[in-house]
Amino acid sequence: MGTIDSWKMSPWKKIDADGMDQECKRFTKEMRQLDKDTRVWWPPPSTDTRHPRGVTSALPSYPRGEPYIALEGIIKNLITALRAVTDLQSPSVKDRHWVELMMATKKNLHSHLMTISTNISPLTNQRSLDNVIIEEIIDDFKSLDEEIIGEKDSMASRSTDTDSLQTKFHIDDDTLLGDLLALNLHKYEEEVKTIVDKSVKEAAMEKTLKELEATWKIMEFEYTIHDRTGVKLPRAGEELVEVLEDNQNQVQNMLSSKFVGYYEKEVTEWAKKLGTADAVISLWFEVQRKWQYLESIFVGSDDIRAQLPEDSKRFDTIDRNFKTLLIDIAHTPNAIQATNKPGLLDKLEELMLQLNLCEKALNDYLETKRLAYPRFYFVSSADLLDILSNGNNPSAVCRHLTKLYDNLAKLVFPKAGSKLAAEMISKENEEHVAFKPPCCDCSGKVEIWLNRVTDCMRYTLRDIFERSVKCYEDKPRDEWVFDWPAQPALVGTQIWWTTETNQAFAKLEEGYENALRDYQKKQIAQLNALIVLLLGDLTVGDRQKIMTICTIDVHSRDVVAKLIAAKVDSSNAFQWQSQLRHRWDTGLNNCYANICDAQFLYDYEYLGNTPRLVITPLTDRCYITLTQSLHLIMGGAPAGPAGTGKTETTKDLGRALGIMVYVFNCSEQMDYKSCGNIYKGLAQTGAWGCFDEFNRISVEVLSVVSVQVKSVQDAIKSKKKKFDFMGEYITLIATVGMFITMNPGYAGRTELPENLKALFRPCAMVVPDFELICEIMLVAEGFQEARLLARKFITLYMLCRELLSKQDHYDWGLRAIKSVLVVAGSLKRGDRLRPEDQVLMRALRDFNIPKIVTDDRPVFMGLIGDLFPALDVPRKRDLDFEKSLIDAAVSMRLQPEPGFILKMVQLVELFAVRHSVFIDGFAGTGKSMVWQCLNKTYQMLKQKPYYNDLDPKAVTNDELFGIINPATREWKDGLFSNIMRDMANMTGDGPKWIVLDGDIDPMWIESLNTLMDDNKVLTLASNERIALTKSMRLLFEISNLRTATPATVSRAGILYINPQDLGWNPFVASWIDTSRDDESEKAMLTILFDKYVPSLLESCKKHKRITPLTELQQIQLTCYLLECFLNKTLLPSDCPKEWYEIYFVFCCLWGFGSALFQDQIVDWRNEFSKWFLNEFKAVKFPGTGNIFSFFIDPRDQEVFTLSCLVSTSETTRVRFFMDLLIAKEKPIMLVGSAGSGKTVSVAAKLNSLSDSYAVTNVPFNFYTTSARQQQSHGDLMRDHTTEFSEMMQKVLEKPLEKKSGRNFGPPGSKFMIYFIDDMNMPEVDTYGTVQPHTLVRQFMDYRHWYDRQKLSLKDISNCMFLACMNPTSGSFTIDSRLQRHFCTFAVSFPALEVCFHIYKQILSQHLVNPLNKFGPLVVRYTDILVNTALNLHNKLSSTFLPTAIKFHYLFNLRDLSNIFQGMLFTTGDAIKTHSDLVRLWSHEATRVYADKLVDAEDSDAFNKLVSDVIKKSCEDIDENAVFEKPLIYCHFAEGIGDPKYFPIREWPQIKKLLDESLSGYNDLVATMNLVLFEDAMYHICRINRILEAPRGNALLVGVGGSGKQSLSRLAAFISSLEVFQIQLRKGYGIPDLKVDLAGLYIKAGLKNIGNMFLMTDAQVAEERFLVLINDLLASGEIPELLADDEIENVINGVRAETKASGVPDTRENCWKFFINRVRTMLKVVLCFSPVGATLRVRARKFPSIVNCTAINWFHEWPREALRSVSLRFISEIEFLPREMLDAVATFMSHVHQSVNAMSAVYFQNERRYNYTTPKTFLEQIAMYTKLLTEKARDLKMMVIRLENGLEKLADCSANVAILKVTLAEQEQILKVKNKAAEELIEVVGAESEKVSKEKAFAAEEEKKVKVIEEDVTIKAKICADDLAKAEPALIAAQEALNTLNKNNLTELKSFGSPPDAVVNVTAAVLVLFAKRGKIPKDRSWKACKVRV
Repeated sequence: MGTIDSWKMSPWKKIDADGMDQECKRFTKEMRQLDKDTRVWWPPPSTDTRHPRGVTSALPSYPRGEPYIALEGIIKNLITALRAVTDLQSPSVKDRHWVELMMATKKNLHSHLMTISTNISPLTNQRSLDNVIIEEIIDDFKSLDEEIIGEKDSMASRSTDTDSLQTKFHIDDDTLLGDLLALNLHKYEEEVKTIVDKSVKEAAMEKTLKELEATWKIMEFEYTIHDRTGVKLPRAGEELVEVLEDNQNQVQNMLSSKFVGYYEKEVTEWAKKLGTADAVISLWFEVQRKWQYLESIFVGSDDIRAQLPEDSKRFDTIDRNFKTLLIDIAHTPNAIQATNKPGLLDKLEELMLQLNLCEKALNDYLETKRLAYPRFYFVSSADLLDILSNGNNPSAVCRHLTKLYDNLAKLVFPKAGSKLAAEMISKENEEHVAFKPPCCDCSGKVEIWLNRVTDCMRYTLRDIFERSVKCYEDKPRDEWVFDWPAQPALVGTQIWWTTETNQAFAKLEEGYENALRDYQKKQIAQLNALIVLLLGDLTVGDRQKIMTICTIDVHSRDVVAKLIAAKVDSSNAFQWQSQLRHRWDTGLNNCYANICDAQFLYDYEYLGNTPRLVITPLTDRCYITLTQSLHLIMGGAPAGPAGTGKTETTKDLGRALGIMVYVFNCSEQMDYKSCGNIYKGLAQTGAWGCFDEFNRISVEVLSVVSVQVKSVQDAIKSKKKKFDFMGEYITLIATVGMFITMNPGYAGRTELPENLKALFRPCAMVVPDFELICEIMLVAEGFQEARLLARKFITLYMLCRELLSKQDHYDWGLRAIKSVLVVAGSLKRGDRLRPEDQVLMRALRDFNIPKIVTDDRPVFMGLIGDLFPALDVPRKRDLDFEKSLIDAAVSMRLQPEPGFILKMVQLVELFAVRHSVFIDGFAGTGKSMVWQCLNKTYQMLKQKPYYNDLDPKAVTNDELFGIINPATREWKDGLFSNIMRDMANMTGDGPKWIVLDGDIDPMWIESLNTLMDDNKVLTLASNERIALTKSMRLLFEISNLRTATPATVSRAGILYINPQDLGWNPFVASWIDTSRDDESEKAMLTILFDKYVPSLLESCKKHKRITPLTELQQIQLTCYLLECFLNKTLLPSDCPKEWYEIYFVFCCLWGFGSALFQDQIVDWRNEFSKWFLNEFKAVKFPGTGNIFSFFIDPRDQEVFTLSCLVSTSETTRVRFFMDLLIAKEKPIMLVGSAGSGKTVSVAAKLNSLSDSYAVTNVPFNFYTTSARQQQSHGDLMRDHTTEFSEMMQKVLEKPLEKKSGRNFGPPGSKFMIYFIDDMNMPEVDTYGTVQPHTLVRQFMDYRHWYDRQKLSLKDISNCMFLACMNPTSGSFTIDSRLQRHFCTFAVSFPALEVCFHIYKQILSQHLVNPLNKFGPLVVRYTDILVNTALNLHNKLSSTFLPTAIKFHYLFNLRDLSNIFQGMLFTTGDAIKTHSDLVRLWSHEATRVYADKLVDAEDSDAFNKLVSDVIKKSCEDIDENAVFEKPLIYCHFAEGIGDPKYFPIREWPQIKKLLDESLSGYNDLVATMNLVLFEDAMYHICRINRILEAPRGNALLVGVGGSGKQSLSRLAAFISSLEVFQIQLRKGYGIPDLKVDLAGLYIKAGLKNIGNMFLMTDAQVAEERFLVLINDLLASGEIPELLADDEIENVINGVRAETKASGVPDTRENCWKFFINRVRTMLKVVLCFSPVGATLRVRARKFPSIVNCTAINWFHEWPREALRSVSLRFISEIEFLPREMLDAVATFMSHVHQSVNAMSAVYFQNERRYNYTTPKTFLEQIAMYTKLLTEKARDLKMMVIRLENGLEKLADCSANVAILKVTLAEQEQILKVKNKAAEELIEVVGAESEKVSKEKAFAAEEEKKVKVIEEDVTIKAKICADDLAKAEPALIAAQEALNTLNKNNLTELKSFGSPPDAVVNVTAAVLVLFAKRGKIPKDRSWKACKVRV
């Protein structure tokens, strides 16, 4: 108690609550270790319990009888009170909180009053308590219960005023711990916690409010200048947006806190400010964006102002108002001040409303323009606005004509300023066609005159058609064709073919049998005449025209031939009717096309002078299918593999019918609205739409598209002129056709919905007749022997497909055939005298050789030789151009080797016939140099070449091609589309290339299909169509086409560069030329390269590298090393030549041997060393060690000197080369297995760099990507979600600063080194690309990357990369094109002798230390033990090899180090003999190696291995002592809390220790129901051993219920570690995990408190959590874990300790000290399950989980464990008889094990798992307990119910006897009463009979009355009805009577024969007046007159 008393005297500010708490816990442990006798000792009662200062102690005195319990109570209370004191020490506790504490503990205030005058200084701006509040609190104290006050006489005189509160208890420097303990705080722990929590929350709020104030005081808008107006436009930086959102969340959280009361006013104000700021910023930038867009239209376009005058005025008002706001915000840059101005939000909302009106008006205006001229639907809004703004300038509009028309490119105006177009010019071959007079008037509104252009085009073509057809027979056809443009000439030919064939049929019918044959002869003559023309000199246009006619003529000839062969004799035969037949209807004066029963009016779209497809039987079939689908009002759906002509056949059919065909390349960026606009345009123009790769559109969009297509088709069926399309009423031209083409089964395709399939008629496109196509195209190119040559051509390609190797880039399909034929035609025209077979042979050879790999070349040349025997035609060469190529190569310091020049020539030839070319080849084969040198050539020839390079995989698809925002319909441009548009708009005819240098991925390259094929148009989701100009080419630089679809491969030419094409000599020669100046040195180096390199390259095939390296890469490293050594310092000019060779050999050794390594079988460095020494015997090496053990001593350069600089030669070598290469700015990569020291070596080097270097660590993990997709600022405000975990580009750019223009670099003159650890960790995507690598490679190849927002280049200078990589994790290797840039070094484990020296030194230093008290025998055994350890390690490494299940069987240096680390825990007290030492080593080896083994079989093999090694290597040992069981060493063997590493000799000893620990845990922490069987105790010792190790982290692997968590908690308790587990909740994510980890870091690093972070499978809510855990385990540094201010607090917090440790307290050193302490004090324990592949995948993705932890594998519980566990739990069942416990427990364990055995059999038979885990076993016990309890209770209840039933039955029997007697008595009474009743019944019976008769009579009378009543009712109703009818007449009559007078009656009498109506009335009167109601018989007028 003396210690506690001394603590009570601790001053308030110096109370070490944590230390006292630890001491109390230690004291508790010591108490628990006391003997039982001590626990029952009774001391004499204490007489004085007074506090030293006179205050009565709040702690209880020793009660008489049981001091142990009392003492235990005191300690517990003290621990509780100390926790409260710790809380109260918080600086956040203010005056008001002390008052609240007094209120909470007021029941004790009659003894202890407290003053509210704490000296803990409040934070600045802290408000003092208001006097009113204090007075109120004092009033509360005054009103305390009088009874409580009266309990103590000593308090009778207590004054209740304010002064009396300040006399007793005063919190200041003199306040002691005892004063606080006197408040009995242990009774008010919860109250204290609540008050302190409140104070902490309030302090946090206060801090947050101050931060808000400070943050927003300096947070300002950035500004950019508006180009047109020059006004300043505000821009919210990303930081402002993020801070605003974070702060809003903070304020909302504060408002929802229950502790907000004190700061509610301020928080509410900030909530309002930030809410307003958020609303204003969001709205402002939306307004600003729309203003910028509309300003250029409404202010910049006079045409639109004239068209929209009202809206222009409205916009002028908006413009003025918004500019006023812009000026205002420019003068108020502060974000809060600017956005919280009164009325600003209302003004913006009004502006937004007005802008929306303007935008709607503009969109309506554009829509009206589109409706007026529907082809506007096929241009983007930007293009449309450009057209409209230039409406009065037809010349400016002309550049858009190619987007509107098929081939109309220009209009010709006779004179400048004229608006009357006289001619139209085609896009291809510039054919001029004059408009039919009058000229086309291009004045007025643009949509009107464009419609006039369309009408003029059709009118003109129709006129030319008519004239050309009519004058066809006036002259020979070979002359006639030159008189007319290409389109009329071709169609005229087809019309006359139809006419003449029909005439022949007519002659046949007349009996002229040879009519068709004669016509065929005429056809052949006409065709030959055209071929003769082709052999002559023609213009390009005429040649194309005649070639096209020839192509169609050949088909016409073949059709007639087939008709003859089939003996067709009628024009109605299907063979003739199925052909597409053009005819001129002279009656209607129009051209029609007929096929089968379908007829189409020719549409007269101007098609220019373009080639047409060869028509094959497949084409014919497709024509029939598509035309019939149109005839049936359906769409067409050609489907088939790539290169079968789906799209081209559709286009060709459209051209045959003279109709416009728009081709759209479908992509996932298209949505239903963009598709709807296309259909709207097609319906109104009547054009055809061909949707290429239609099934790339997402299914959700396709479901809507089906509705859109059906609405168009339904309108055509209904023959409507206008129809409702998606809510709009639009016109319909019935010629509209919709076609979709699909490649089934390719990547990125979806299945079409059934309702959409039903709208399109399918057409299967299979491989066409290549030979026929080839023949016809040869004819068209002017070949006479077309059929023979075609057969040879196709035979060659067929044999190539079958005999050559299967390369990804080989394509022997239709597009490849067509390209060669085009080449053949140009060669024939260029050399007309050469025989045709030689021409074709040359074309086939020279065009295909560029793509043939070296191994296939002999086969290919052999095939050529067989098909064209004895032909040897030289290449066609342009010697002048080749000379220019050589000059360019020389200027670039390259070697103009013939092979290199040939590749450039081949690229030029490919570009001549293909606008898309793949340069394919392995890394380092010179691909880049080929196109760059060609570009340089064009530059030297003054052709002004231009290129843009980009890596398409370094950005996302949306960033590449652009995307429509689905909410705003705003188009965000893409990088590729932006580059292409800019290039298409460039002037000049110089070569323009878009170089796409990156991996092929169907998801992006398929979006270029229409651009790469003959359409040459990029179609975007915005409906913009960007055409490729003549000078533009697409160049793809790739290493393979593995992931490309056939559709992609067939669309481009291939230039394949074989490694042998250029070889290594040019690289070396260029290096020598560029880096060496001395001619003699150049010659010497050339000789040395030729001497050594060929042999070394040959050896590369024999010796394995740690990661694949190219040959050139190794030569490159050799050259880099030579650059380091070949200097005047080491090699003066007068040095001997041998010195050069020595250095050269050294560089070669490391150039070719740097990546050699030692695998589990062979040491490849030794193998290479033996080979080199044998191959080059002239080189002198010392006799010992391999060649990599030496370096050149500058003092003696004639021999190699043994390297002996530091303990391991490996680190020396690596550091040596890093020093050299970093100085030369060469990128370096270290490759080695986990634990080989890669990162440590790099870190050491980087730390030693001078201040002129800057270093940035680039964290790589599985989820790293090159970018995080984010939207523009406006979108960011609306949707702040991100798609990726890392922003690699942002990390790379963050330390850079802008230098000038687009140049960026590190600050000042520094040189930046980016260090990437785990280079191969990021995820490999579906198509084999690692996205972050693309960005790194783009930098290394081109020294730039792109700004993702501005789409502009950023040139990066003064940077380099260092990298490390583990070849056994992640993706194992990286892309060879990236790998080749690095100087790669393998980092191997040290050799055995090195390891021996290292570990001998470590162990011997420990053993010889006198403080450790080891005996001399033990010390002398060091060498033997170390050798034994190394032998075991080597045998383990070769015995236990990793597999898919045993993926973690990797034994490296870390394992050896862990073994010896464990041995360093012991002292001589535990290790007495060398046998003890061997036993200790055996234990450590078992812990390190055996604990990670997965099954008993491996464990047994390990034990046998250990036993064999010990018996073989260790002599004079006591084997019984070494192998005695149990083999356990632990840190608590001598007692809990006494950390000595001692052995456990027997199980009872450890059982007792662990039982005590468990008891202590249950008392002090929480109750844990554990059964400590042997296995469990083993695991506790293992886990505890890991936790006690420096930086000890554990990976516990076992199935559910194994006890991983429970045993870890107990082990942590033994090691005095606090356990922390995350609490998952809804929405828990990485930010929450970071917050939790940050708290642990602060606790461990600042407070120096040991913690264990426990994480299970269930707590890995998302795999990305493991990114943080991986970083924590690997380096302890988690990026962005702590905020900047927290980092400052940490650094200041450890500054003193850092300085005390003897290290300068720099910022870096403080941070390092903090991290090191965290890694020491924070232990990570991961509890994972081995089930499935999850753990293996995690180990690959996050290697530190395995590499940086000690693995403890939980095997299945043994029978004894199962029995003890079941016994433990079933013993708690009260209903189970005690004698049955053992039997039940044994049976339970038997059942579980039998199920396990059957599960194994089940797996063997069915290959399916049935998992039975300890959790299953526990559930079985729980179920048994539940069932047994329920059944026992049921039985007990049934017994009770039975007993109750029997009692009831006995009672019932007694009651029955009594009832019988009573019954007998009552029977007599009953008889008397029955008799009386019978008599009464007789009397009543007689009376009732009378009543019955009377009742019957009354009933009869009642029936009669009822009938009469019903009859009366009916009659009354009839009368009432009659009355109702008569009443109006009666009333009318009465009214009429009232009008009668005497004169009327007199007049009546005077009538001789009145009208019938009058007679009827008088007759009625007569009846009414009849006497006695008799109706008189005579009712004539006469009788009536008498009566009157």
